[in-house]
Amino acid sequence: MDQFYPPARIEWPGPNQYRSANGAPGPEYWQQRADYHITARLDTVLQSLQGTVQLQYTNNSPDTLRFVWLQLDQNLYRPGSAGSMLFPADSRWGVRGFSGGYDLSNIRVEGQAATPRVYDTMMQLMLPTPLKPRGGNTTITMDFRFRVPEHGSDRMGRDGPLYEIAQWYPRMAVYDDVRGWNTDLYLGQGEFYLEYGDIDFSVTVPAGYTVAASGMLQNPRDVLTDEQRERLVRAAKTREVIPIITVAESHARVTPGTKTWHFRAENVRDVAWAAAPDFRWDATSWNGILAQSYYEWPKAGKAWEAGAEQTQWTIRHYSETFFPFPYPQATSVAGPVGGMEYPMFVMVHAGEDSVSVFSTINHEHGHEWFPMIVGSNERRYPWMDEGFNTYINAFAKELRWRDTVIIESMVDNWRSAVDAEIDVPVMTAADNIPASALGAIAYRKPAVLLLTLRNEIVGPELFDAAFREYIRRWAFKHPTPGDFFRTIENSTGHDLSWYWRGFWYTTDLLDVGIDSVTQRQQVGQNLAVVSLHRATSIVFPVRLRLKYVNGTTSDFNLPANIWANGDRFDAVFAVPAQVVGARLWPDPSVPDWNHSNDSWGNAPQSDQPRPVTRR
Repeated sequence: MDQFYPPARIEWPGPNQYRSANGAPGPEYWQQRADYHITARLDTVLQSLQGTVQLQYTNNSPDTLRFVWLQLDQNLYRPGSAGSMLFPADSRWGVRGFSGGYDLSNIRVEGQAATPRVYDTMMQLMLPTPLKPRGGNTTITMDFRFRVPEHGSDRMGRDGPLYEIAQWYPRMAVYDDVRGWNTDLYLGQGEFYLEYGDIDFSVTVPAGYTVAASGMLQNPRDVLTDEQRERLVRAAKTREVIPIITVAESHARVTPGTKTWHFRAENVRDVAWAAAPDFRWDATSWNGILAQSYYEWPKAGKAWEAGAEQTQWTIRHYSETFFPFPYPQATSVAGPVGGMEYPMFVMVHAGEDSVSVFSTINHEHGHEWFPMIVGSNERRYPWMDEGFNTYINAFAKELRWRDTVIIESMVDNWRSAVDAEIDVPVMTAADNIPASALGAIAYRKPAVLLLTLRNEIVGPELFDAAFREYIRRWAFKHPTPGDFFRTIENSTGHDLSWYWRGFWYTTDLLDVGIDSVTQRQQVGQNLAVVSLHRATSIVFPVRLRLKYVNGTTSDFNLPANIWANGDRFDAVFAVPAQVVGARLWPDPSVPDWNHSNDSWGNAPQSDQPRPVTRR
């Protein structure tokens, strides 16, 4: 197959009335809506959660629906679940000697009792009356209960009295114009794909506990002291970090009875929360957005005293650089989960290493943009989640530390998967990526490819504008890979089918080499002929530096089209003097896999590694 002009674009939907040829939502784009009202109670003796969920589901599709599908993620922790068979008990995503899963009861659709069909982590409900298209809605209610796992696939869990609760209520599966019902099982390594809506939820906990959560606290008078409420009001108006719960107030308290904390989150995919009796709670703000951190003191470590400021800095940076943060607050919680994100709420490891804590806070809150705002399908396309986020993290880290983030370090991580022979295409679904290669394939490899596309092919100005346009177009919607590809191409004016095909759909590697350099005279000109070849299917624009006998150098740029007719090309340049050496890639961050053939003769030096944000 010709890699330069492929005959088809795999998995590129449309163009049609729902998704336009230019990568934007089409004139008849639609998506479903799911609104929830949830009440729940945490039992710290039985280490369980029980509650009731009322779900209002709106069918905006052109289709009549006779059944619906819901996600039951807690069923991952049932003995014999598909996920428990795939991921070892001692792995990050594993199920560690725990028998859990949902106990569901009183399931009703439009008030009528319903019998579910449960398939592992998915549940189908037949509708008593078909759901009409273009605005038909139905109400689903049920009671649920489950034991909270100590290690919930590093996405939730508990550590002593601290609980981090996520994937905790039955949630609607996505019905979209690309696949209809998205019923991929929750296996642990792959993440989520969810509908947007408003979620109103209340959690009842022991009276001595503090709850941090997605959304805004609706009943501060019921759960906070007068002094704490006053501090919270003050924090919402200043960039100064204000202790809402002080060191003295954070000591674990045994208080009889319970308290109910009420939250509301609007236009979100999901909600999560955490509760503990010994949280310190710090808060600050920027542009009307409350930035908060909750951490057990002193267990979480001194680095967490900067958690609220780091959260505020992160929200401000990504808002100013890419797209304004649309929610009223952002919360970081220290606990047993290494790093996990939900709307307005992230879980981050405890620890003393301030660089590590900031890096994780910055990464997890970066997910507020991908996929909380731009709602891609994380289970199918982890690069649209982790890859985009790792890409934007590189800019934040450079700015925060006033230092250089070297692309080569990410390339080395990608290389480790190649050397271990566990490399897979970027388009591989998350659960099909070898667990040991997830960081390389879903995070660093796509980040390198995006940085390379920006800096070496399209140019920073064009790419940055196109990337922001993609976020703007698909905020609170469900983009596919094709929508991203089309947006970048149409916004930058570049046909990049060769780039997507080679780097996203294969595991082939860039390897261009110099065979020889010869010179000749023609019509009074000194001409240098540089014979190039590519050893793989990957095509790429060539950057070349020539060195002359007098020690001076010249740089030349060749477009990717030089490879349209084969794997060899003779580049002819008019030169001012005898050529004594040549080198590919003056910028050493270009991910050419084989440097042994990148130079000829007395080769000139390459440049020093430069920041990823260079212009």
